[in-house]
Amino acid sequence: MSDPADTPDPFDPFGVIASMGEWCCLLKAARELREVDGEMMATMLEASAAGLAPVGPDAVANVRSIANLMRSLNLDVEAIRRRAPEAMRELEAACLRCTQRGRCARELWAGTAADAYPEFCPNAARLDQLRHA
Repeated sequence: MSDPADTPDPFDPFGVIASMGEWCCLLKAARELREVDGEMMATMLEASAAGLAPVGPDAVANVRSIANLMRSLNLDVEAIRRRAPEAMRELEAACLRCTQRGRCARELWAGTAADAYPEFCPNAARLDQLRHA
C-alpha cells in the first residue's frame, strides 16, 4: 500500500510549488545576511560569547533596530561606524541586551521612535551625544 505522502499533488506533480516556497525562504535568509556587515556580526558574536545574547535572526533584527532608530534621528549610521566604530559597537551591544524590543519595534513602525526613544531606549544618552556632536 502506498503512503499518501508518496502520492504526487495533482496540482503540482513535479513539486514546483514546494520548491518555490523553499527558494523564497532561502532568498529571505540571504537578504537578511547581506544586511549584516562585519562590524554588526562582530558585535553579535561578542555578545553571544559573553552570554549576553544569542546569535540568530532576532539578534540581526535587534541590531538593525538601532540603525533604524539612528536614521529616524537623522544620524548617518555608516559615517558613525567609520568615524567611531567603538561607539557603534556600544550602541549595538546595548541594543542586543535591551528589554524594550517590542516597544522599540512598535515606535519605529509607527514613526514615533524619534520622539519617544528617551522614554525606553538604553542608548538614549549615547544617541543624544551623537546628535549634538
